[in-house]
Amino acid sequence: MIEKAVQEGKDEGYGHVRMIGNGDILTHYEARRRIQESSVDSVMVGRGALIKPWIFKEFHENKTWIPNAKERIEVYRTLASYMKDHFGDDDFGRKRAFGFLPWHFEFLSRYTPHPEEKFGILSTEKSLIQDRVTISPDDLSPLEVLLSNQHNHVHSIIASLLWDSNSDANALQKLSEFAESREFAEIMLNGGTDKVEDTVLTNLPKSKAGKWGKRKVRNPGPKRSEEEIIQIRAERAAKKATILAEGGVWPPLKGVTDRQKGKDI
Repeated sequence: MIEKAVQEGKDEGYGHVRMIGNGDILTHYEARRRIQESSVDSVMVGRGALIKPWIFKEFHENKTWIPNAKERIEVYRTLASYMKDHFGDDDFGRKRAFGFLPWHFEFLSRYTPHPEEKFGILSTEKSLIQDRVTISPDDLSPLEVLLSNQHNHVHSIIASLLWDSNSDANALQKLSEFAESREFAEIMLNGGTDKVEDTVLTNLPKSKAGKWGKRKVRNPGPKRSEEEIIQIRAERAAKKATILAEGGVWPPLKGVTDRQKGKDI
């Protein structure tokens, strides 16, 4: 149907409009084949990128990358580091980031390698994202068993260990120790391998209130310390002084055009 839409667009004189295809793309060779078969200008990736963020690296290099556990941890710690930079490395920032970081492992834990020489032909018969490979825990190292675990509690622990790590090596050490710990063994024994229900993208972080439900009272969460407040105020004062010294306006005007900024307000 996408191919038909592309062709009809060209026939109707809309060939200059870029067409983007999507749907169940997990590998670089599936993406490239979809482009060739349907003549779209590009493809977009959803769950495939959540399961393996390096799909873009694979497409760029036109080859499958099969990271080992250490390399996967480096990728995951990069994600945690970006969230730490964005939300802040304090209790308040951690609380906000953990509305997202553990959730990512519901997808990251589903990763299995799909080398083209083994799965290329199979991918023409059925989308690989709908036919995930299952690997017996007996064939995996303790660390790989941990990374492939689909239990929500385990995802929260992995996120915490990554957040608290000060280097890739430190993250690898922390996760390896937990993978071989009695705590993880007990989680596995008591149902820790229960799979998270695959509801496509309906398991995005849920809002605080339903469409018709009453809004819940917001949990105030951790408060910033006096020292943190003083530091933030000092940074804002310095920013204000710099903007005013350069002839700018404080506070910055929002939703105002450049022409309006030039007027005597």
